Amino acid sequence: MGYYAAKKWYQFRHNYLGITAVFLWASFAIAQPSHTRLIYSHSLLNGTPTAGETIVNSGGAYIAGKGWQASTSASQLTITLAEPLPYEGTFVIDVTNFDPASQYVEDLKLHIINLYSRVYYNNKDIFYTDGSWCNIRTGIAYSTNPGVTAGFKFLAAARGIDTRDEQRCIEDHTWNLADIHQFKITWTRSSIYCSMDGVVYSTLPFSGQIEPFKYLLIGKDNLIWGYAAQPGVIYGNLRIYGRQNPTIQARSRIFLQGAYNTATHTMSTTLRANNLLPLQSPYPEAPYTATSIPTNIVDWLLLNVRRTPTSTSQGACSVWLRNDGQLINPQTGGEVLQIPIDSGDYYLVVQHRNHLAAMSSSRYLFDGINSKTHDFTTGLDKYYNNCGALAVETGIWAVHGGDMDADKSIASGDYNLWLNNARDGEDGYVLSDINLDGYSTSRDYVLWFNNAHLGAGSGLP
Repeated sequence: MGYYAAKKWYQFRHNYLGITAVFLWASFAIAQPSHTRLIYSHSLLNGTPTAGETIVNSGGAYIAGKGWQASTSASQLTITLAEPLPYEGTFVIDVTNFDPASQYVEDLKLHIINLYSRVYYNNKDIFYTDGSWCNIRTGIAYSTNPGVTAGFKFLAAARGIDTRDEQRCIEDHTWNLADIHQFKITWTRSSIYCSMDGVVYSTLPFSGQIEPFKYLLIGKDNLIWGYAAQPGVIYGNLRIYGRQNPTIQARSRIFLQGAYNTATHTMSTTLRANNLLPLQSPYPEAPYTATSIPTNIVDWLLLNVRRTPTSTSQGACSVWLRNDGQLINPQTGGEVLQIPIDSGDYYLVVQHRNHLAAMSSSRYLFDGINSKTHDFTTGLDKYYNNCGALAVETGIWAVHGGDMDADKSIASGDYNLWLNNARDGEDGYVLSDINLDGYSTSRDYVLWFNNAHLGAGSGLP
C-alpha cells in the first residue's frame, strides 16, 4: 500500500508470533473542503427521475420508507446524470441493513458505491482510458476474524490506470444491521476523500482528472463478473453537493468589424470619449453597474458558456471590450474573467448588441482554478462552424456588424431597425449605430448592406 504525504490516516500492520494486529488512527484532523450547495438529490424510494437523469433498477427493490435495496449480489441501481458533475464536489448517501461480515458472498468482491466518468460492461477497459472512477469495496478480506468482523476499502483513479490508488479504511469492525451509516466521497482537483459517519478514513491523490463523474452505480459494479453487490444493503437519501458560489476563469480577445480601424489596428473608443457608454451593462442576463469606465473601453459584451453547441447558456457575465480586443473584467479591471458556474467542459460564447455572436470552435476544460484562453482575432477557424467573421486585415479577424435584432443573421429585420432610428434622428447608445460613433447614419447602412449581401450569419447554433 502506498504512502502519501497528503494522508492524515495511516495504517500499520505488525506481524509478531504469527498474529496480525491492525491499527488505524488519526494523527490530526483532515482538512477537506466543505461543499454545501445542493446539485442533485434523490430519496431512492422509487425510480422516478427528479432532474432529467435516467434511473435503471436491475435486480433490486424499493423498500417503502427506507430506500433502494440490493436484494442479491447481482443487484445494481444505475443513475445516469443529466449533466456531468463538477470537478470538485461531495457525494453523500445513507446506508442501513449493512454488515459486510454477515452479508459476505464467497469468491466475490462486493461493492456498495461506484462513481464513474464513463461506463463499460463486463470488462476493465476504463482502466486504460482517461476515465475517472472511485469505488467502495467491502468484505471479510478486510478482517482477521472472517464472518465476525469486516471492513471496506476505498479505490480511486483520476485519470486511468496510472493514477489508480487504494487504501483499506476499516478492518475488524463489528456492525449492527439496525444502524444507519452515512458514506461520503469528496473530491477536488488534487485529492479524494472517503468518509463514514463523519470520520475521514482515506485520502488519496486525485490530480489530473479530465473526465468528470456522471454515472452513479449503487451496488454491483460494471467491470467484470465478480465485482458484485453486497446483498441486503439498503440505500437512501442520496445527495451531491458542489462549491458555494463557484466560478470558472477565462481570457478572450475579439474584434468588432464596425469599430475596427485599419490605420491604428485597434477599435474606436468614441462612445467612451463622448460619455455615451452606460455605467450599467445592457445585458439583463448578467447585470452589473460600474462606478466608472476606463478611457480605452469600446463597449460592453456578454460572455457566457455552453456545455454543448446547442445547449442554453449555463452561466454569463458582463465584460468590457478594450480597444485592442481584450475582454476585461469590470470588477477588477484585469483580463481574467470570472463566470459564475461550476467547473466543467464548456464552449465560450461572446455576444454584442449589434454584431454577430461568436462561439469558440473548441470546448475547454475549466477546472475552477486555471484560466483558459480563446483568441477570436487570429482566424476564422477560431469560430464555431467557421463562420460569422471576416478578415479586416491580413490575419486579423472580426465579427460581422449589423445583427441589431440578435437573431444570428444580418437581414431585413436589422435594416428596418436601422431605418426607423435613422429617420427619427436617434443617436447616442443605440442599436442602429453599427460603427459605434454615436450616430445612426448611412455609414451604418453600408456596413449592414455589405454584410447582408454576403449572407453573413453567426456560427452559433
